[in-house]
Amino acid sequence: MEIDENLDVALEIINVLIQEKEISKDKNYELYQKYVMSAEVGNIADKVAKKMGFEIYRMDNTLNLCVMLDNKVFGYTNEELKRKIKILNKNEDIYLMYFIILTIITCFYKESGLSSPRSYLALSELLETIEIKFQSLIKQDIEKESKEKGYNFIDIKNVWERLRDAREDINAGGKKDKISFVKLVINFLEEEKLINFDTERQIISLTTRFKAIIYYYFNSKENKNQLLEYVYNLGGEENATNK
Repeated sequence: MEIDENLDVALEIINVLIQEKEISKDKNYELYQKYVMSAEVGNIADKVAKKMGFEIYRMDNTLNLCVMLDNKVFGYTNEELKRKIKILNKNEDIYLMYFIILTIITCFYKESGLSSPRSYLALSELLETIEIKFQSLIKQDIEKESKEKGYNFIDIKNVWERLRDAREDINAGGKKDKISFVKLVINFLEEEKLINFDTERQIISLTTRFKAIIYYYFNSKENKNQLLEYVYNLGGEENATNK
């Protein structure tokens, strides 16, 4: 395969990944094989992706496009997130959203590692776990922890406490209660093809793309690793086993 052909294939891989965020061996066999089997194609695709601010990760017979830029949540700036999700009016709303995403990760993975996630997580358990973590958080020196971890726990605690308590009816409506905020996060993650949410059973499962982000990102970013470990240690993951 000539250089121009390698470049064409690499660019096609990038184009499909941008549109679909994933290339699977089952659905995109030819592109997947060219990336895996041709070092030239793989190297060009990786270089082009990095120039565009992406990383290509391979896991479970899929290629996953992940945006890993500092100060962004999965590739969005704070202002972009505010425009995309209207309820996120201030930066602390976004920080709460990120805290909830970290909580979801700690619910799926045991403290010992990021290689064997459980199969699913009930929405009711997620809500309970978030409450447990905030109750644990307020018992600590939040100002000190915020400075040490470089994360504003004070503001996200205040945002969470301002939201009305989660009602018993998980399917109930509303815009400014805890359930609605958590569902907003779930909807965002599902739109980004990071999770699947079964509305009938009210359970969350991770996509291969999210597993790839978690595995590669949190294993390679020391500061994020520390934050993830801290959120995990706030408690509430006693049932984080392989369901």
